[in-house]
Amino acid sequence: MKPLKALKGTIKNWDNFQLHIPQEDDVIVARCLDFSVSSHGLDEKEALYSLTDSIKDYLNYAFEAEAFDNIIDPDEKIFWELYQKLELQNEMITFHKMADSFRKKNIREIAYA
Repeated sequence: MKPLKALKGTIKNWDNFQLHIPQEDDVIVARCLDFSVSSHGLDEKEALYSLTDSIKDYLNYAFEAEAFDNIIDPDEKIFWELYQKLELQNEMITFHKMADSFRKKNIREIAYA
């Protein structure tokens, strides 16, 4: 499994769930780690589109069956660990870009609000 991307996703009125997108064999897999729901496609766009349908079906079933206590079903620990590793890498890239910007502008002091 080759990790590709960690994303934050949203559903109308439901913000901030975690998505992990690795390549497995010849397909791209999109996983919603909060719901333990996954789907796949030949590329990232197709995998995310398919995941959207899977999440919609998952939530519709949960609401129809009044299975509210079981909606949040976290995925396996290994996927969360990969997601967190990718999130940390993304944060480091953002920090380095910000630090480079500060250096170019000769900013030596940062104020916190």
